[in-house]
Amino acid sequence: MRRLIIATVCALTATSGFAATNSSTDPVKFSGDVRFGYFSNDREDRNRSQNTTDEFRLRIRAGVGVKLSETVSAKVRFAGRYSTEESNHPHFELFKAIPAGDGLRRGDSTLDELFLTYKPNADWKIRAGRFQTKFELDGVAKKSLDRANSGNTDITWVDGIHAEYKLTNGWKAHGILQYNSDEGSTEVRRGPLNFSDDGSRVSGFFALENKKKWGPIVQRAIDLTYLPDALQVDGNATGRIDDYWALVGRTSARWPLGNSGMKFQLSGELGYAGNRQTKIAANTGTSGKVGGSAAQVTFNLVDIIPHHSVALVLGRVEAGWLLSPDFRNNNTLIETRYVWKMDKKSKLAIRLRQREDLDDINGAARDRVDTDFYVRYTHKF
Repeated sequence: MRRLIIATVCALTATSGFAATNSSTDPVKFSGDVRFGYFSNDREDRNRSQNTTDEFRLRIRAGVGVKLSETVSAKVRFAGRYSTEESNHPHFELFKAIPAGDGLRRGDSTLDELFLTYKPNADWKIRAGRFQTKFELDGVAKKSLDRANSGNTDITWVDGIHAEYKLTNGWKAHGILQYNSDEGSTEVRRGPLNFSDDGSRVSGFFALENKKKWGPIVQRAIDLTYLPDALQVDGNATGRIDDYWALVGRTSARWPLGNSGMKFQLSGELGYAGNRQTKIAANTGTSGKVGGSAAQVTFNLVDIIPHHSVALVLGRVEAGWLLSPDFRNNNTLIETRYVWKMDKKSKLAIRLRQREDLDDINGAARDRVDTDFYVRYTHKF
């Protein structure tokens, strides 16, 4: 706990120093954020046991960007994740793959950004190296069915190349080629996805997205993820190995409510995975394959009073959906969230969430239910 308090004080002190060094014309720019909060989880497990955990968490990210020429820039960023319930001693490493299912372990730190950006004109932008990506459903509680690095206090990243091209009428095209080590991926990929096969080294992601307002519509997007030779259909390396591919579509619409500035926003996202593992591999049956659909819908009241917003999130993800950093496969989710945007750089969020098994696990006495809560403060610099 003492180490966490010292790290928090140092991080908050550093933000003022970083902010003071930046100006709009500097070729070198410092940026980052500090996120601190209280997190609690109560689990009613499948064997009828019960367990509660409570911890304070801290995530620190601090980076520097350098303009090398009119078309080329570079960035490097340090990222560390810490907790009062650390399962790992403070440790820095340039990881080839994330060491835990949701990213870095408590106590780990790394460089989560180390890339070059080439921008020859207003339409093209290409990044190469280690970087962050986010393709989320718009709303108060932003979540993704397929790709969003470093949500909450997590730390994940992409090793690869990201090309972005501006089309007409607000549309953007994205293409990402990502390297996967034989130790695993650098972002959340749920089992039985596995990258030990040589054919799984490079995976692809392609998206079309538009965030230009069109009537009440404020977001439209479609994504395709392709992971060759990454799905262990039978749940093990000696069984069948198949490609894993998935499609996602998302949209969001917003309407004003009265003259007070409050708005109602309805957002939805659907996903479908074409190839899935067997029910035996998922431990949810004895024959056939699991389902591959995923969905979330969010109901948002934005600016109930200025800068204060709330949301209700409902999610349902079948066992064959293995890509989401925000939704476990074979789970249902219900969540409420409150967000106070204190200013342009500071935000307070409170979340209450419940997740439960969707399909029964073979031999389990009951479904697993997790009920978690957090109060979280974020400051950017």
